[in-house]
Amino acid sequence: MAMDFVPIEYYKTKFYQKENQSKRFSELTEENLANISKKIYRKEEIAEDTKAAKLDRYIKTLLYLTNPNIHFDLKTYDERLAYLILATDPELITFKEFLKVHLPSISSISNIENQKERTMALEKRHQILQQFETAVREQIGFYDIKLLKFEEQFFKRFYSKKELITQVGQHNEDGFLLLAGLVDSFDNITDERFKELIETAQAWNTIVPDKHKTKTATYSATKQKDLLGLTTLTEQFAFYILAVDPNLDILRIYEEESMIPTTQERIEEAFGYYNPALITLEKKYHQRFCPNKKVSIWTETK
Repeated sequence: MAMDFVPIEYYKTKFYQKENQSKRFSELTEENLANISKKIYRKEEIAEDTKAAKLDRYIKTLLYLTNPNIHFDLKTYDERLAYLILATDPELITFKEFLKVHLPSISSISNIENQKERTMALEKRHQILQQFETAVREQIGFYDIKLLKFEEQFFKRFYSKKELITQVGQHNEDGFLLLAGLVDSFDNITDERFKELIETAQAWNTIVPDKHKTKTATYSATKQKDLLGLTTLTEQFAFYILAVDPNLDILRIYEEESMIPTTQERIEEAFGYYNPALITLEKKYHQRFCPNKKVSIWTETK
């Protein structure tokens, strides 16, 4: 039975009053999580897997975690956060749904000079957040935006080396490609290692939707490099090219066009973004791994 009489916002506010005590789960171990899971298992009742039942579970969990005597069961705030996550959103749906979202920042919107366009951008941002909230509620029965940042920290602490995220909607390719200048060549990757990277990228491509490919490749190459076995920056970039542009279409477009604006327009249309660093990177990649490949009809094979 749904606990409609419980003032949810009051208990949410009460629980998050101590959020500054969190240490980003740095002191929690796998053993701590196992013990917390046991507490949840002992406390949980068998319930229907409905949105109402999930909301009930969330409310009961908040009531439990805001009990004055909670410190006898869960001594630290991070233990209580972990309990809340494992009891109500163990698959980190809130965090994973947010990764699919492309949400313009308030600061970027404030830089829009035209008032009408700025208002429209704010309305669009509000609409995106509403869609995000709806997607979360549909799956876990409640919406707790404060939980989002802690789920991200929880993921980085415990899951990032175990589970491959396959849909990232908001990630910065430019930040990653700023490091491209540090790669002088791909000569330090052997032919045998290159074959392994091809297999890794092919396996990655089988599980990542096309519409999320470029942003997710950046996330995977940087945030999940250990999971993918990428040990150097050069391997990160080789994987990125193999995942996003194995046929070197960016380099082909560059070779075919004589005007930079046209080059940029075609690359943005094909890949969703443009960064000249990637052209230089693909030239080095081409020279090392496929020098006999004719990139376009306008270039000679070298």
